[in-house]
Amino acid sequence: MLIPYLMKVSLVLALLTLAYRWLIQFETFSKLNRVLLWLNVAAAWTLPLISLPRWGPVEVQTSFHHSIPKVVGKLPMLSEPIATIQSRPFTTPAEAAIPEMTAIDWISTIYLAGMLAMAAYFLFQIGRLFFVVAKGRNEEHQNGAAIVHVAGASPYSFFKWIILDLSKHSGNELHNIIAHEAEHARQWHSADLLLAEIQKIGLWFNPFAWVHQKLVQENLEYLADRAVLDSGFEKKQYQYNLLNAVLRTRELPLTNSFAQSLLKKRIQMMNRKPSHYLVWVKYVVVLALVYISSAFVAPYREQIVELTPAKIRPFVQPLIGEVMITVPAKDLTENQQKKKPNRETEPIKKQTVLTGDTIQTVLVSQPKVKGILVVNQTLYWAITPLTTWEEINEIKDAVQKFGQDFQINKIQFDPLQQYITAISVRVKTKSGGGGTGEEHGSTEFEPMKGYSGYITGQGHGMGQIPPDPLHKEMEQDYEKALAIARKNEVAYFEYKLGQSLGTHTAMTFTHKLLAGPDAEQFYNKTGLGKSKNNTLRVSEYHKNATLYLNTNPSTFTELNDVPFSKIERVSLLEDNARRKYIVVYATL
Repeated sequence: MLIPYLMKVSLVLALLTLAYRWLIQFETFSKLNRVLLWLNVAAAWTLPLISLPRWGPVEVQTSFHHSIPKVVGKLPMLSEPIATIQSRPFTTPAEAAIPEMTAIDWISTIYLAGMLAMAAYFLFQIGRLFFVVAKGRNEEHQNGAAIVHVAGASPYSFFKWIILDLSKHSGNELHNIIAHEAEHARQWHSADLLLAEIQKIGLWFNPFAWVHQKLVQENLEYLADRAVLDSGFEKKQYQYNLLNAVLRTRELPLTNSFAQSLLKKRIQMMNRKPSHYLVWVKYVVVLALVYISSAFVAPYREQIVELTPAKIRPFVQPLIGEVMITVPAKDLTENQQKKKPNRETEPIKKQTVLTGDTIQTVLVSQPKVKGILVVNQTLYWAITPLTTWEEINEIKDAVQKFGQDFQINKIQFDPLQQYITAISVRVKTKSGGGGTGEEHGSTEFEPMKGYSGYITGQGHGMGQIPPDPLHKEMEQDYEKALAIARKNEVAYFEYKLGQSLGTHTAMTFTHKLLAGPDAEQFYNKTGLGKSKNNTLRVSEYHKNATLYLNTNPSTFTELNDVPFSKIERVSLLEDNARRKYIVVYATL
């Protein structure tokens, strides 16, 4: 699980580092920039580990998450799905003495070797710095800093120690150097550098970790330069001293140097006018990207993985998430690829309508919008479990034309985003009044039956049974949603099982894969396949696993007696404690 996690960290860090580099780097709010760089690190390393709560406007959030499967769904699909990357190879007891290295094992080995080499060099640098400090002659300075006199040293600082050779500097130049390095010490800039260095060790293969470190270093220099100039030092003299120091410096890693080689950028920043307050929009964009990154760890990731072409799916899954529910792609997109309703309206005509217990023949102006029925001067609306966000927006537009505001306070979908399980609606009048109503399924993943209301010139109502056309629409969609729920019952069970395990690995093997031309070799690798008696074949290696046949607990013997012709697919889950869980999808 290490490599998938690091790939997700790298993806988020790349996105946020590019955003900072393109939008924020040269803004003069250096203190805020420092906080943002820390936030980028925190977001990159934590977002892949947690599921974010549902925050933000529900329409924006849900529409955004829905757009991902729609975009990915346009990619060409290949007919044969393949297994996900395995965290370690399966070996039978007879083979256990000679473990076989898989691709993921080799990648992990190379990564750990690189990290150990980087860590060893880091410890060497730290040791050398402490040796220099211990060897030099210390002199107390203000604000808790200490000046360390080291012959031949270029000026730099490391935490509270300012290292320099007093014989090489004098007058204003010496005052400027000490003031600059004292600011580094006072603001604890070495902590930023150490954090960036540790991140670089953990992500040594990711060029954005190296770029992030340089951005941190640059911003710290801008902070120290600005603090020195704000304390009353003359700008031109300070820049001249900076130029002189650069010409005879030798920088050390992990330190804040007065003469960092980014001289041109530092002088430009010193001469730059303060950023306009409207620049805050850029910061909002970067923070929004943190939210966008949550899409890669949200429950919607199962659809993204499944809709990805099979040849690249093993590489996409680690980027998206470690829990996958596999369903046919056509099922995933059936509800999401509905066409947008047409706003055009049919001519007014007479129609018989059942309203409550009364049958009426009335004038009906029927917009071609699902969930809308206009009877005389009354607009009836209905949200079914299969209503899409496009259709909800059409309902909002129609209600607004009747002088009222239609809002969705909350909306929840099943794990596969096939239907609505719960909704909360608010209708507001121009005068500020209004009402709220909600509907939800009787169980967690059961579709709601639908929710409806009406709008008139005098007011509105909610929760009543709508006229017959809308009522039939709600009943039909509810039955369709129930059919989808029954069809995906095992997938939902596996989803809940994965949630209860926390961080885990998951592999899904299709009927075709288990009985393919390489079935015997595949069985030796995974312990799952087809027996000579045409039943499911589960190896003794999995005898102690927790076994399920569809949603019911099962035994090792029962699974090996299931006719292979009835097997749809098999999922193998493993938690952090190496406990295994096998879920067999079968049509019994």
